[in-house]
Amino acid sequence: MKKFFSVDFDWLQTHWRGLASSLIVATIAMLTLSLQLTTLVPGQNRFETEALAIINQVPWPWDSPVNAPYNVPAHLIGSAINNPLKAGRMVSVVYGLSAVACMFYVLKKWFNIRMATVGSLLFITSSWLLHVSHMASPLILMVFAPLACLAAFTWLIRTKKYKIIAVFTFVLALAFAAYVPYMPWILLVTVAVLIIQTRNQLKDFESWQWLAGGAFYFALVLPLIIGIFKQPSALKILIGIPATLPTISQYFHNMFNLILTPFFRSPLLPELHLGRLPLLDIFSTTMFILGLYFYATRITNRRSLILFFSFLLLLLVIPLSPIYILSATILMPLIYICVISGIVELLKQWFSYFPRNPLARSVGVGLVVVAIGFTSFYHLERYFIAWPNTPDTKNVYVVQLTDKK
Repeated sequence: MKKFFSVDFDWLQTHWRGLASSLIVATIAMLTLSLQLTTLVPGQNRFETEALAIINQVPWPWDSPVNAPYNVPAHLIGSAINNPLKAGRMVSVVYGLSAVACMFYVLKKWFNIRMATVGSLLFITSSWLLHVSHMASPLILMVFAPLACLAAFTWLIRTKKYKIIAVFTFVLALAFAAYVPYMPWILLVTVAVLIIQTRNQLKDFESWQWLAGGAFYFALVLPLIIGIFKQPSALKILIGIPATLPTISQYFHNMFNLILTPFFRSPLLPELHLGRLPLLDIFSTTMFILGLYFYATRITNRRSLILFFSFLLLLLVIPLSPIYILSATILMPLIYICVISGIVELLKQWFSYFPRNPLARSVGVGLVVVAIGFTSFYHLERYFIAWPNTPDTKNVYVVQLTDKK
């Protein structure tokens, strides 16, 4: 018994910083993402109305495979509480919290616990994430799925002790993502990098582990395969090919606006953002550019290949959609990883100029912390105060009875 408590105490001594940071991030995430879930703006917008039309039916994955990981739990909870709108938003919050957890894990493994904490807080307070996580819409899957795949991929290539669990977790993430639009492109890049870049590490896994993982994956995607046979159009939706392709001029117009939307000027869509303001702020935009530089100088790394090729494929496919601004949600986790990597690069460059000056190093860190604080405050004010009180926002929300009584 004494030995048991000694081991626990040693573990706490070693991991108390990570544990404290995790608790802080989890608490802030739960408070922020669930705040005023149903009271911020009365009613529901048109995208929620479209989602509820599916949720109110019986959206089993073998009948309606697209976004099934969102539609099924939203339907079940909505039936249980007789309020599909609230259920849909609750499911979005759960996936939003799960996305934050995956982001925290990825940043912790890629960088350190401090950057994981700071980066996660920046991600949590993003008005872009707040909009998506407060909507009764499967858009939140486009945030969670890429991060879940990256987290599972990171664990798979780093773990030594829990190999079989890591294999099944990675397979689960791949199967989950297969139901989400545009994720097949990220899955293609991730699996290709896994096979090409980590083939030596994969030899550590036994054949039976991969066979068991393959069987598990097939069982999870079998409803998807059945659903695609029933609705062949579902495959086009999953890979991002619309029923009607845009003209060449419209395609490049969409691509141009897609690039402008996060950084410079967004189209008018009050359901998803405030006015024509860009989805990011000036600090995040600058850090994103630094983040691209960070990965460009490490272009042969696994993470760099996954990010760059995922960006490239998505930037080519998303403009095909007439509602490309919604489809751009899948870029959010990739963009914020680059933003946080830009902060890492900024601090690295600052420390290289002042390697032995503790005052200058402290000033640099302090300025970055202040910038992050102002950025978070700006996004919180933008979402919780400015956006709900804008006339355009009130005009696109319709108050109607959604309870099933």
